[in-house]
Amino acid sequence: MTTYKGIKGFNIQTVSSDPPAPFTGQVWYNSTSATVKYFAVQSAAWATGGALNTARGYITGCGTQTAALGIGGESPKTAVEEYNGTSWTAKTAKSNSNYIGAACGTTSAALFFGGATTPPFSPSNLTEEYNGSSWTAGGNLTTARNSLAGAGTQTAGLAIGGRPPATTATEEYNGSSWTAGGNLGTARYHLAAAGIQTAALAFGGEAPSPSNATEEYNGTSWTTGGTLNTARQRLAGAGLQTAGLATGGQEAPPTSQTGATELYDGSSWTNTATASQAAAKLAAAGTTSAGLKFGGENPPSTPLSATEEFSGGGPATLTVGTD
Repeated sequence: MTTYKGIKGFNIQTVSSDPPAPFTGQVWYNSTSATVKYFAVQSAAWATGGALNTARGYITGCGTQTAALGIGGESPKTAVEEYNGTSWTAKTAKSNSNYIGAACGTTSAALFFGGATTPPFSPSNLTEEYNGSSWTAGGNLTTARNSLAGAGTQTAGLAIGGRPPATTATEEYNGSSWTAGGNLGTARYHLAAAGIQTAALAFGGEAPSPSNATEEYNGTSWTTGGTLNTARQRLAGAGLQTAGLATGGQEAPPTSQTGATELYDGSSWTNTATASQAAAKLAAAGTTSAGLKFGGENPPSTPLSATEEFSGGGPATLTVGTD
């Protein structure tokens, strides 16, 4: 029988914990977890995840790949679901029926703000806070708006852009109230955002045609960043200012919905693996190495329940067998 030693000339090393700095191609046996592992460089890819229980467009989201929230949407507007890395579970519905709003935070400390009431289609200044089990009213936005973007946390959030009319307004949340921050350089709506309150990223959107503009926020003011390779609106974003993820959206007709995905390194965007399900009006969560996209529409007015998980590629420790 062919053995590893027969092929390589030596046995697999047994260790009680994974090597702190493995080299590409290294193989070892972890005696604590009783697994054989190896270190390799992988390509970026999207993989199918568990579908939302309720398909919907204009959904908002926050969290990580293994602990995400899908909040609201065009119908139903109050539904909330939580993802555990495998499947979605229905959670307590938010109190207001606004949609086309924005969200930020985590599954145990989330924020939903802005949006539109229907009927009539009026911009909202409402904010709701989520503690993992229930929603409570937060401080109102200074500028009522829909089609905005959100970044940061429940106690240090950002509300960016929106309409009507298209605005440059940025507001900062401290856990109880909103105050004005530095204005965007370009007024736009249906944009996406990533990062934290003092280091955020705003990209894409409608101004009024699909935009490829990127701006970076330092907690005080916005400056111009590298442009997206694909101009689009109604896209989704996740990650950090120096490691941002842009996926999906709607390009200028007749191209329409896209699965195009790009990664930002703090200065420029690079095309990476295209999502299997092209979608606009979708949501995203996570990071550039472990991202998540879910919901949306394709074609317009056809809601989706699809969820996809993104692995950003690069060096990774992989399990190849267990005892």
